[in-house]
Amino acid sequence: MTTSAVAGRPAPPPSTAREVPDRTKWAVKPLNDGKSAYALPTEWKNGALHHKISKERLSSIAEQVTPAWNSKNPQLQGAARAFWNLCWSVAGQRVAEAVAMAGAGGSPNPHRLLWNLPLMVSLGPQSPANDPGMNFDPDTEPIPGGPGTRRMDAVSLALKDLETAWLRAAGADNGRGVYDAALWTTLHRHLQTAHLAADRVDREERVLYPPLREQWVYDATTKQNLRKGLTPFPTCEQGRRLFAEARVNAPSIAAYADSGTAAATATVRADVSGRQVTLTLTAAEQNVHHVCVRHTLTFFDFTDTSRPRPINTFWPDVRTFADATALATTLLAGIGRSCLRELDRELGNAAKAADWLDEVLEISSEDVDGRLVFYNVQFTEVNGTDAAPAVQAVIESFAPDGPDGPGFTRGDLDLIAKQL
Repeated sequence: MTTSAVAGRPAPPPSTAREVPDRTKWAVKPLNDGKSAYALPTEWKNGALHHKISKERLSSIAEQVTPAWNSKNPQLQGAARAFWNLCWSVAGQRVAEAVAMAGAGGSPNPHRLLWNLPLMVSLGPQSPANDPGMNFDPDTEPIPGGPGTRRMDAVSLALKDLETAWLRAAGADNGRGVYDAALWTTLHRHLQTAHLAADRVDREERVLYPPLREQWVYDATTKQNLRKGLTPFPTCEQGRRLFAEARVNAPSIAAYADSGTAAATATVRADVSGRQVTLTLTAAEQNVHHVCVRHTLTFFDFTDTSRPRPINTFWPDVRTFADATALATTLLAGIGRSCLRELDRELGNAAKAADWLDEVLEISSEDVDGRLVFYNVQFTEVNGTDAAPAVQAVIESFAPDGPDGPGFTRGDLDLIAKQL
């Protein structure tokens, strides 16, 4: 049942949004306390709230709310105020009042309000192994009758549309952004769609929506939790057939296991917190070999018991080392651009660029030219000047993290190994 923040009243004006609240203490008390309203699996501990649209991207929206609210353009002002009023209503009375109380002079901070919308968060385990950083993190469900395939639920679909509309607008006019009335009307429409979908879920007057346990996997070996996301999960029998078919007449790739020869390389450039960074990303043949034995149906090493992740995902069409090398070549530039974005977000405020040396980026659900990818990259050299550093990095692994390839749990792979 829909609960407006304050029945019959519009939202109070937003604050200037110049002050960004502490991201580590972002949740207002009603939202944080809402976790205790549900009995959670033991492996989730006290539970955690995971943003579908990241706080960073919600903050980029928040920064534009107040200027649009105060605009002299009546169409822009009206569209922005309608969106803000909807956010206030979607928050619900307890959350909205807590956000207002946390703001200076009772003015709700736009960052805090957007971060605390109950439909924007998903209740799940603490510290999942595939936290996607600032990438979209949807709730998903199995497609009825499908071969293990999955889809976003209705709320996540609408929020993804909202994020896409925002990113398109923010990147318009050569990155200066176009934040016009049409944009705020579009954001309003997508948030309203998400709100209507969320309201079909009975939360019995609770602040948070019920946890979706089916979308989480727990691995007792590593004590890790992972979200299934959009990865398809075939049955063990379906998996056995996939592996058996892919491994017919498989060539040997042992010669590449310890080779430091470059298999693929890409160079990308971007501004990282004021530094003009040139990044050269390399996949050595041994890195491509690793991808083959961990993330392909043809070469997967069932005897390797040191696998660190509860779920392995697979590139289904990689049947030769040349296929894997070609895939690395295709993905490397996009992964490099992603690395620079993550470098800016996570490490850009380092005192010196040299401090990036040996840092590792492990990113899930990254959209790389239309593919959702997991990757692991390590920075190995930082040369040049501090203002214009030249960074060398090695990609240690990359795997599908969406619908491009199937996933299997550790237990499923152990069962399949006995049947091959």
